[in-house]
Amino acid sequence: MPQFSWDLHLHPAPSATPRWGDGLRVWQAARDAGVRGFVWKSHEEHTAERCLELPPGPPTAIGSASLNAWASVDSVMDAVDRGARWIWGPSRDSAGRLAWDLALPPWWQELRSALMTLPHSVVLATAHLGAAGRLELAQSAAEVRGAQCSVTHSLYLPAEETKALTELGCAFEFDLYTAAHPVPDRPQASLITRVAALRERGCFVYLTSDAGQAHVGNPFEFSSRMLEGLARQVGDDLVDELADKNPATFVGQVWRGSETPSPQGEGKFNEVRL
Repeated sequence: MPQFSWDLHLHPAPSATPRWGDGLRVWQAARDAGVRGFVWKSHEEHTAERCLELPPGPPTAIGSASLNAWASVDSVMDAVDRGARWIWGPSRDSAGRLAWDLALPPWWQELRSALMTLPHSVVLATAHLGAAGRLELAQSAAEVRGAQCSVTHSLYLPAEETKALTELGCAFEFDLYTAAHPVPDRPQASLITRVAALRERGCFVYLTSDAGQAHVGNPFEFSSRMLEGLARQVGDDLVDELADKNPATFVGQVWRGSETPSPQGEGKFNEVRL
């Protein structure tokens, strides 16, 4: 059965949203599925400390930080100090409700300056930012030493943004959850069609699950079913690239960026484009 090498967008409990399992249960399921690691995303808290409480890998649980309204520069930098390597854009409004086309927090420029001092790489993931926020995050990643930008929920990305984001060295994430469970009021599109369009433009594309919801069940069983269905439509080789090779390449780029960062964002994914 096809499976991710790394699932770089996953939601264990605790959460205000019902989840299939807590961090340990998800970690055990990842181990059973042969997954090398996952990024623990939360809308309500930074997750670096949660990851430190799990057994040593493999699988490796990668902590993350959030730019939601409850966060601050100090809390994000503290999470990064504790091992967070993904920094997600906001996904909730000031009242804590799911929202889209959000703006960066007012303290973003202060955080951006702090990120300039890091001795290691981080991923700046756009989450639910609007167009202006996506562009700012991509430009910042191109200027912050070793940073990488990942465009979250690329299924909903307007086509006119693709060229500028690609030139800034962004990777494009497509998640299986929203492909199977379309978000109301978001543009509806075919995952296969959108992935093909980005690949034709030379973009670096990878798949994640964005799973962990209670109604989905075991996130790795869900992913395996979805990937198997995709493989029947587009072939095993393409699914292997998008779900196995490319997530591993992206993680490798982040770790290598701690030692040999690309100046001004040049060439971050040029050598590994599909």
